[in-house]
Amino acid sequence: MAQWSNQDASSNSVLWAPTSVKLTPNTDNRDNLFGNTTPDAFITGQTVGQFGADVTEVGVSNGSVIAVTITSPGSGYTANATVTVSNESGSGFTANAQANATGYISAVNISAAGSSYETIPTIAISAPSGRTFNANSAVANTTEFISISTNVFQNNDIVTYTVATGNTAVGGLTNGTSYFAVSANSTGLKLASTIGGTAINITAGLNETGHTLTGQTATAVPVISSANKGIAHSGWNLRTVGSGGRAGRVHYETLVAMGSMLNATADAEDTVLKDV
Repeated sequence: MAQWSNQDASSNSVLWAPTSVKLTPNTDNRDNLFGNTTPDAFITGQTVGQFGADVTEVGVSNGSVIAVTITSPGSGYTANATVTVSNESGSGFTANAQANATGYISAVNISAAGSSYETIPTIAISAPSGRTFNANSAVANTTEFISISTNVFQNNDIVTYTVATGNTAVGGLTNGTSYFAVSANSTGLKLASTIGGTAINITAGLNETGHTLTGQTATAVPVISSANKGIAHSGWNLRTVGSGGRAGRVHYETLVAMGSMLNATADAEDTVLKDV
């Protein structure tokens, strides 16, 4: 493993650190120095160890969700959507997704910010409801137009066509296939195989209502507050604790900059700075 990445491990620690305690800069001495909390192990009257900070320890320690960034607005939403939260390091965050008149999720509104988040939770926005149509009466053979009441699909939206069990696919379309909306308006749309492409030649089918067009599911990522542990970014420090007449005196020597230590005391095997 290359030195100085964001992994807090002996194999990633600074190889030349042992020279600080007058030892040869080799892997054995580096590994022995890593995370050492044993007094007099290298220098009489001192406890010297090399400590780093990984991406978890650089992160927040008691954050709350302060915003939610929409990464994809989805399509075909006719109503607000639910938000499911998982992979939580904290608790209490709840939200709901707001749909606009054009079928997109325009905002994720925070109901409760929660607390004690160290890492970003995962959220899932519920999928839009499919829009059903009659394969015979809603399909125009001459214009390739599919009529959908109060259609919210916009041009270039990706929609997936599905056929209920026992129904027969509309001519020109394939069950489970995604298409692009073209010539869309409030009464319906045409379908194309490519974005902005020519409308597919479709043929009305049987008098069936088990035909559905479904838009894409929206996605979003929470943003948590930056209540951190006092480390600006990952890196490596040599930590020396005095004994005898210098008992309790702690000194840090920066080997690879990790920014301000402030109230943090670095970490190795979670004996100095815990991942909580």
